Amino acid sequence: MKDYKYLASNETPPDDSPQKASASYTARPAWRNQWWQIGVMCLMPVVFAAAMFWGERYFSAPNLRVVLVVTVAVFVYLMAMIVYRRYSWRYLIDGETIESREGIIARKVRSIRIRDLRNINVNQSLMQRLLHLGSVEFSSSAGSDVEVAFFGVSHPMQIKAQVQRLQNH
Repeated sequence: MKDYKYLASNETPPDDSPQKASASYTARPAWRNQWWQIGVMCLMPVVFAAAMFWGERYFSAPNLRVVLVVTVAVFVYLMAMIVYRRYSWRYLIDGETIESREGIIARKVRSIRIRDLRNINVNQSLMQRLLHLGSVEFSSSAGSDVEVAFFGVSHPMQIKAQVQRLQNH
């Protein structure tokens, strides 16, 4: 019989429990993956303040209102996209499967069994390598395409190594 009493408390599961052994990796896309959106979003209050103080010199009153509205709209859009991208994707690796979940209202779940895994690809741009980010793609022998992808995760080479260790067990 499984011991579930630790679920109701803040305790960690016992070392010999199957729940601890199967929960290998759970993550979401890293905040650093959206560095340029966060940077632009942080500039929007500066642009708004500059438009409030010096906008009358360069714009008429109706055009200044348009600049202010557009600045607020860009800020809200970027904030919504950053939060959506962070919380709508979730990645799981347990002892048997690799799973990618996407969506808040509608849900798209992609999974692959570790024993069916054929290829593990890591993609990193120069900026992603500097920030220790990247995408990890998993494909099986049954499919010709990438079946599960972890986008914008921290330390993608460690994830690849972890899956390869699970594959060898």
